[in-house]
Amino acid sequence: MKSARLCCLIAAAVLLTAVGRAADPAPTKFTRIDLLDGRTLKNVELVSYDAAAAKVLLIADQKAMVVPLALIPQPFADRFKHELPESGASASVVPNPPAAHLPVAAPAPAPAVAPAPAPPAADQPQLAAHKKAAEARATRYYRFEYKAGSDSIAVTALQLETDPPVAVDGWPGRYRIQGRAFMEFYDSVGRSFSRATSRFEVLTEQAPGKPVSVVDFTVK
Repeated sequence: MKSARLCCLIAAAVLLTAVGRAADPAPTKFTRIDLLDGRTLKNVELVSYDAAAAKVLLIADQKAMVVPLALIPQPFADRFKHELPESGASASVVPNPPAAHLPVAAPAPAPAVAPAPAPPAADQPQLAAHKKAAEARATRYYRFEYKAGSDSIAVTALQLETDPPVAVDGWPGRYRIQGRAFMEFYDSVGRSFSRATSRFEVLTEQAPGKPVSVVDFTVK
């Protein structure tokens, strides 16, 4: 008798009022559930039962929560265990991020073609040798080859003014020297002096291992 009365008191302490309860299966909505740990849940909607964790997923006052099955009084705990839809352990699923749109790399520029190396510039002694050869050729011409008039006229004074040697493109070791000749003549027949100026150009060349030579002399 006492045992039956104790059961009635426990059942009264655990009040579960079903809302819209169907005859079969177990109800899923309650206005109130008194848990065995003393908490009271209101406006409860059962969602599922996790058999692996022995817990019930529910919503109380619009808040989702997980309650151990051991805190739900009998006989409702067994009914929830067998009649609620089961759910496995929840796992967070992170969607794959969208593929990044990588900028299309611009084609690599073609390697710059290095210009052909210029022939090494001549040093000062070498340039001086070309200039000296050009002046020697001009001196010989104006002293002994230049025709100023009759054979009675002779060059008595000569002064040369030459420009720096300039390398000739495409001819390694060849240089062009331009200059002017200032002359004074003596006419033995008329016994008189006269003066004249002449322009000239000399091409000089130096082959490897050889001295500088004149390859062309032109009077302008």
